[in-house]
Amino acid sequence: MQSVATYHLAADESERARLLVQSELHRREAAQLLDRVGVGYGTRVLDVGCGPLGVLDMLSARVGGAGQVIGLDHEPRMLAYAEQTISELTNVELVLGDATRSGFPEGSFDGVHERLVLINHPSPQDIVREMVRVTRPGGWVAVQEVDSYSWMCEPGHPAWDELLETFLRGWSANGKDPFIGRRLPTLLRQAGLADVDGDAHAYRWHPGHPYQTLLLTGIGIYRRRLLEARLLDEERLDRLTDELREHLNSPDTFVVHPILFQAWGRKPI
Repeated sequence: MQSVATYHLAADESERARLLVQSELHRREAAQLLDRVGVGYGTRVLDVGCGPLGVLDMLSARVGGAGQVIGLDHEPRMLAYAEQTISELTNVELVLGDATRSGFPEGSFDGVHERLVLINHPSPQDIVREMVRVTRPGGWVAVQEVDSYSWMCEPGHPAWDELLETFLRGWSANGKDPFIGRRLPTLLRQAGLADVDGDAHAYRWHPGHPYQTLLLTGIGIYRRRLLEARLLDEERLDRLTDELREHLNSPDTFVVHPILFQAWGRKPI
């Protein structure tokens, strides 16, 4: 079994910028989630797949000076970016490691969080199991993932339909599940958590917002893989991309983002 999934969305400055936008985008929903699970002062918590920020700053503020936050990521460049972003947060430590085999002792955290990590891994159940393992009895586990079933543009366009189908086929071909959001409560229960609950949030974008063209960004990142898999030929891919970009730039077009599912639960005592 593959121990560390390849992060196909790159780890350069453009991806750092996108992830920082993503952290700000989901800040309100993340705050609600952390309030629900009750991140307490003086506790020790883990953010799995923290990237350049994740929710490290939010956790840091909640656990305070008497607590500790660990940010775990398997990509060294992302941790280097995180060091720049959180340099003033003295209660945060960054650790390079595998989300499926973190190396932390069993029950060493009061709470564990991840966001948009499971969708990038072919074995999300292994990550959830590891999250539960390192959580102390009575502690909490919280997960946030999108589900692509709601990803659409209005008015609709044939280029959107074909490119979205192609992108999701390419994503699924890597063993990953672009519809994992709906599975979160089941994954938590299967990992042995109790008092599992959840929520969902939707977003709508207009021209000018970077997530209005997120599908085109993904197509660009996956371009070589899509062509190698012969899901589209180069001429058709370029034509569809140009058509969709024009459509998405129309002031009358909006995009509904993949819905963000949240789920949380407690490790039985």
